[in-house]
Amino acid sequence: MGEFFVNGGGWQLALRDLRDDVSSPVTVTALAGIAVVLGVSGPFGTLEAFALIPRLAYWAAVVPLTYAAGFLGGRVAQGVLPKGPRLLRIALVAFGAALGVTPVLTALNLALGIPLGGAGSVIFGFAAVYVICLVIEAVGTVLADHRAAAPQTQAQSPTQAPAQPPALLARLPLDKRGDLLALSAQDHYTAVHTSKGRALVLIRLADAVAEAAPTPGVQIHRSHWVAQAAITQLRRTGDGGEVTLSSGETLPVARARLGDLRALGLLPRKAG
Repeated sequence: MGEFFVNGGGWQLALRDLRDDVSSPVTVTALAGIAVVLGVSGPFGTLEAFALIPRLAYWAAVVPLTYAAGFLGGRVAQGVLPKGPRLLRIALVAFGAALGVTPVLTALNLALGIPLGGAGSVIFGFAAVYVICLVIEAVGTVLADHRAAAPQTQAQSPTQAPAQPPALLARLPLDKRGDLLALSAQDHYTAVHTSKGRALVLIRLADAVAEAAPTPGVQIHRSHWVAQAAITQLRRTGDGGEVTLSSGETLPVARARLGDLRALGLLPRKAG
């Protein structure tokens, strides 16, 4: 847990993934639809508290704010939880999401003058939020597993066998599955860089490298692996080197790894 908060890298990747997620037309459409449905139906006492237009405005604010808070809360929970039974992890990640949503919802209601009620109402409200988060997390996990298990279909000629994509790509959202560029260790996760963006996967870097096959690549640092075809530039620095990827990103090269790059012909061989 300390690594997630102290290093800040977990937060940066979580915020980046949230930004990518909420910029997706599918996510925007879904959130807008949910806000309209809730605005018209008026659950949780909002039907009595607001007229139609203010109620629609209320849910238009609540839905994206609580979605973002739940996304980040669940991501923090994923980052700090040890490995364990799958159902238990789903329940605990949902609990983390509910812990993120509840303060945001409470602060918004207080700002609008909506009474919170007694302790029983607060507990009931948190329980309702937790159930919603639990359903969302369970459905999301099932859909992710279904996508990972789906066969990869590729156009092929009758005489040519389809190229086998790296198994690691099956762990990524569909919109992030592209040419594999690099892998970077991040706390308990591995950041997978592809030609379509970046995604965070709960897997050790060594296991991710194994699942990157058959993509040719090289370990350039104890925390970084890159695909050979993704390297567009390599330059020496005082304490090692630095590679530039086809995406424009740069990654450090450890001094001890320069020999591996030289063996691949990416650095000139020493004279003699």
